[in-house]
Amino acid sequence: MPAVGAMFAAIFQLVRDDAAHGRKKEILLKEQHYSLAASSHMANVVFDKQVEFSDKYISEVLKAFHTLMPKRDWEEAHAFAKNLTFIRLEYMCWLTTEIDENLEEFEKKLRTLGSNSSYIKMPKGKGTNQEHRDEAAREMLEIQAAFLYILEKTEKHPEVKLSSLSKKMRNMLNVEELTTLKNKLVDNSLQSNS
Repeated sequence: MPAVGAMFAAIFQLVRDDAAHGRKKEILLKEQHYSLAASSHMANVVFDKQVEFSDKYISEVLKAFHTLMPKRDWEEAHAFAKNLTFIRLEYMCWLTTEIDENLEEFEKKLRTLGSNSSYIKMPKGKGTNQEHRDEAAREMLEIQAAFLYILEKTEKHPEVKLSSLSKKMRNMLNVEELTTLKNKLVDNSLQSNS
């Protein structure tokens, strides 16, 4: 009987050691994948391109914001939408599908502003329908309000709000995660130095 107990103990020890080895191996693989992903040339290039894209895109958005804010005529919004689309297309290889689609929605709203601004200025009766013109004017005012009034909370057209756009850009660049990681590294460094 003692031999059977010793054999079970030995088997149990082998199973436990094997499980511990499996966990260590899994952790090591995860660390290697993380290290490879974080330090690979391609990962660095993608991140650099996304930062470059974000700078250009946000610069054009702010230019649109400052140019359009004081104006009553928003036909120029169409040109800004075109510029933003060209910037996005220039960097299309470096953007995720989600970011690409989200920004396309933003650009579409700017195009709508420009188109509706042109449409409601057309003389009445020349290929226009008053009910359709009223709807275009209402939609234009809603989009303008969402774009211009940064501090107001509005449920309509959230994709055109600057705060929403800013959040999408921060997510694309993982700003929150990188800041948290940097703070942890600084804290760990300070603790090890004390």
